[in-house]
Amino acid sequence: MLSHIKETPIILPPIAEQHEIIREIRLRFSVIKDQEEAIYSSETQANLLRQSILQRAFQGKLVPQDPSDEPASLLLERIRAERIKQSPRGRKGKAHQSRLIQ
Repeated sequence: MLSHIKETPIILPPIAEQHEIIREIRLRFSVIKDQEEAIYSSETQANLLRQSILQRAFQGKLVPQDPSDEPASLLLERIRAERIKQSPRGRKGKAHQSRLIQ
């Protein structure tokens, strides 16, 4: 098997064309590297922006706050109480417990 491979002629392009192929490959690898760096930079910026948005959201700085709105903790407690009130009484098994945990 190896002897067949050794006997197979391999036709190479002229040396000038080989150099041109190498130059083109290097150019394309350079373009790929630049694109990878741009993607990495964009991902970093997106992560920082996401963190900034979340921080502002938790601080209540994304939209004007209405001082007459109830605090989030009270709203969540009210929603929890409504869910408990609306849930069927016969379903207090695992399914009911898992919904309360969420």
